[in-house]
Amino acid sequence: MRFLPILLFACLSFIGIFGSSGEAKAWGKFGHLTVCDLAYRNLTPASRIALNDLLQSRTGGINVPGQGRLPDRHYTSFNVGCLEEDALPRRHPEDHFLNLDRGLSAISGASCPAATPDCILSGLQRDLDTLRDPQRSRADRVFALMAIGHWVGDIHQPLHVSFADDRGGNGIDIRLTGRCGGESPRPDNLHGVWDNCLLEAGLFEKVRRRADFRSSWSRNTITYRAVDTLLANTSLADERALVSGDPWQWAADSYLITRAPETRYCTVQDGVCRYSPDAAVLTRNGTKREQLVDATYLARFAPVAEEQVRRAGFRLAHLLNLALDPAYREPMRDGTQPG
Repeated sequence: MRFLPILLFACLSFIGIFGSSGEAKAWGKFGHLTVCDLAYRNLTPASRIALNDLLQSRTGGINVPGQGRLPDRHYTSFNVGCLEEDALPRRHPEDHFLNLDRGLSAISGASCPAATPDCILSGLQRDLDTLRDPQRSRADRVFALMAIGHWVGDIHQPLHVSFADDRGGNGIDIRLTGRCGGESPRPDNLHGVWDNCLLEAGLFEKVRRRADFRSSWSRNTITYRAVDTLLANTSLADERALVSGDPWQWAADSYLITRAPETRYCTVQDGVCRYSPDAAVLTRNGTKREQLVDATYLARFAPVAEEQVRRAGFRLAHLLNLALDPAYREPMRDGTQPG
């Protein structure tokens, strides 16, 4: 059930439209590319045909409320398309996070919090419904397809299942004494550590150390080799176990990481995940706290970030197969399905 991705990096120059900003981008560029490439290689043949037909068709543009008509684009690579939701201005800015109450100990259902009716979970459901509906326009379905890839990545970045006042750790400064590696910008807040630094220090660093990497592959194919690693380390039984459950349960798992004391995102007191021991929340004019991120922290959480990306890729493939292949029931290594 694993196939070479279509023109995997033929469109990497397209990434230049995604300007850098202070807004959080779960997993950064290479993280999202890895999730979506891993998913593509686990699509059934029928799903691949349907996906490629959507991506390689000219949409004629799309009308977005408040933004007018977006330009016509021609996508030849699903992994690059998954970056579309980070293009500025964002079409669905509220859907990148699941902003929870600091007193919530665990996620127990698929609803967004009452205070934030738009969140990752509602955005994912909206776009899955659009993708599955053949009566919707091709333009709507192709943008929904790309958004689904992004939302599944976001759900698995723990600090996207977090709290609004500090913007998922964007409001926590860091003192970085460990080494991220790679070419990603040096992070200046805790969210940035989880977006890029942990993958650079872990999964991507392992790829760079391969004897044949520098001699035979450009830096832009690092995610392709990272996916090779993730596939090699996942059995069919593992894959079937990974895709069980619903998206809200995957978010619940991320939230456990978010609240864990060793993550150093919050301080739990009397069941409340406080911004700091001295402040319940980060106020608009409040003093930001500083968190040490050292080599021990990076070594502890680099495998966690790698595992979250692995889960996201296989789960994304599962959702897309369910939406695009009527015969699909569960992962099958050769792409076939039982009769």
